[in-house]
Amino acid sequence: MKIYDLLEKSAFQFGERTAIIHQEERINYRELYRQYCLFTRFLDSLDLPGGSRIAILYENSINYVGLFFAISRAGFVAVPLDTSQKPDKLGYIISDCSAGAVIIQSKYHRVLKGIMEHGKSLEFIISDKEIKADFGEIEFHSLSGINTDGWNESLSPNDRNYSEKFSGELAAIFYTSGSTGTPKGVKLSHKNLLSNTYATVEYLELKPEDRIMVILPFYYIYGNSLLLTHIASGGTIVINNNFMYPELILDTMEKEKVTGFSGVPSNFMILLNKSTFSKRKLESLRYFTQAGGSMAPEIIKRLMKAFPNKQIFIMYGQTEASPRVTYLPPDRLSEKIGSIGIPIPGVDVRIMNEEGFEVPTGEVGELTVAGDNVMLGYWNKDDEENQVIKENRLYTGDFAKKDEDGYIYIIGRKKEIVKAAGNRVSTKEIEERILEHEN
Repeated sequence: MKIYDLLEKSAFQFGERTAIIHQEERINYRELYRQYCLFTRFLDSLDLPGGSRIAILYENSINYVGLFFAISRAGFVAVPLDTSQKPDKLGYIISDCSAGAVIIQSKYHRVLKGIMEHGKSLEFIISDKEIKADFGEIEFHSLSGINTDGWNESLSPNDRNYSEKFSGELAAIFYTSGSTGTPKGVKLSHKNLLSNTYATVEYLELKPEDRIMVILPFYYIYGNSLLLTHIASGGTIVINNNFMYPELILDTMEKEKVTGFSGVPSNFMILLNKSTFSKRKLESLRYFTQAGGSMAPEIIKRLMKAFPNKQIFIMYGQTEASPRVTYLPPDRLSEKIGSIGIPIPGVDVRIMNEEGFEVPTGEVGELTVAGDNVMLGYWNKDDEENQVIKENRLYTGDFAKKDEDGYIYIIGRKKEIVKAAGNRVSTKEIEERILEHEN
């Protein structure tokens, strides 16, 4: 099974259900599948060998979703790009993965010069609209100019007429700066992404009736997880790319009757401190999820107080784990505040010492992960890969401990741990104590 099968199955099963809402645009699964078919046929027509990397520089949108799945279906590997990155960093990534093509939203045309200067491997530039620029020997295509005459637009998910160019495991490469500042390409397979998707659908109990408010970019692995899980469950993705206006986000949540909201700690802090979030009823909302860094216990308590009848899932993950590793069941939140919870279904989490042995309950060691969600490795960085993958386990670089119930607590990053009076102390703990006194 491949990641594009998620869309094909949902198109067959939930054809008339709304798949995506973006501002005034709405598209159902049947229409999204048709768009995906057209994008797939177009990408398949490019003179690129199977397994070629296709970078995508696009904000969250209906087009992004169709393109992400189409890249894979056409036999290529998707490389989502951070739209906030500078041209030289984008060029570095394109050069590093030897991308054969880049799909760029026309609003980002100003970075093209820098991308072309660094991305010597590029053969094709594709945009949503015509762009006036000197592309040299690089071939330019506009998605708005795709000629569909004579193309088969059958909506059967069994329509497998596209060429099978690439049968490899690799589905996508997500670049992360990590702790070094130099982007590292995390190679994720179809199995990686699918196993994590289905595990997340299971513990969140996602159903076709669920409607997720997406403010996190799809190029970010957390945002990508929201995309895959809700396509897999036949739910609705409500996109809003303007979190700088939190009241508009809240208005959209009420208008579209969203059932889920996902964010990183800073999102929740902004909503709690700079909006009417706490005063809104959000009657349709069923749950919140939080990941992307540790959220201070004081912020969690404020969220619980504001929304006592909503489920709050505290989660932990890494790009290298596709991304989800643990979650804290909402019914244990009040007694386990500060914990990242228990392993998600199908994932083995152990706290190991420097000798590679599991530490006893209550002792601090490095959090390690094994399972189908663990990455294939880093692109072009074997040395760094060997530092984090040992005996099929991912060493996360996070120090943690387990309590007597098996719940995990992050102590801090390896580089953030200092010894004081013989004890390991993290800068994270110090920050949390300061925040407690401020409140």
